[in-house]
Amino acid sequence: MPVETSFLLKDLGTEAPATIGLCTAIASAATVAGAATFTRLTDHADRLLPWTLTLCAAGFAIIALADTIPLLVLGAVVNCLGTGMLLPTLINRTMALLTPANRGRGTGLWNTAFFLGEFVCPLILLAAAKPTGTLAHAVGALAVTTLVVAAGLAATRTRRTAPESVPA
Repeated sequence: MPVETSFLLKDLGTEAPATIGLCTAIASAATVAGAATFTRLTDHADRLLPWTLTLCAAGFAIIALADTIPLLVLGAVVNCLGTGMLLPTLINRTMALLTPANRGRGTGLWNTAFFLGEFVCPLILLAAAKPTGTLAHAVGALAVTTLVVAAGLAATRTRRTAPESVPA
């Protein structure tokens, strides 16, 4: 969101650097708040991933439908709150899969993938803006995709943890 916010604001008719900076700062503060919230939920970290993705998708959806600056900022805040919780959830789950001997290398690979994604994602969204009509529509498509992934993860988790049927 920090990269795309300025483009989305411009599409709503705002080009003032102070406004763009303030809106981006508000959303970025929500990322910090999300990360702080994660610290309260670490006992449930193994169940957070679908929920954090759903929160991110809700923010994307609000952004896609936003026709005013306050609504766009609200969507960015919701999305960034989810993102702030998502990042520690992902690293926590990744490290839980690795042996202690491999966690340093795993952290390095995870960071590489994360920053590569941060570089590529805005380019993909900008490229998707043309076929979808607008950048906001591309964000809407990202909302749907994120929600589908969240639902898939929730369904997979439910199947894995559902009690086995006992023959009568």
